[in-house]
Amino acid sequence: MSEKSSIIDDVSDVVDFFLAWNNHRETVLKISEMDQLDSEQKKTLRWLVKMADRVSLTDLEKDELH
Repeated sequence: MSEKSSIIDDVSDVVDFFLAWNNHRETVLKISEMDQLDSEQKKTLRWLVKMADRVSLTDLEKDELH
């Protein structure tokens, strides 16, 4: 997958998703604002975004070693 791809169907593994995180991040943030979600669900999604923002490629490479 290209780093520039924003198509979720192009994601085949967690590294692909990480490489396109800036694009997919916006989708998650938009979902977190949907009226259909309750406040706990919205807060959970925002925390997931914060956590994902802290992941680096080095973190993913470490996971492949195990």
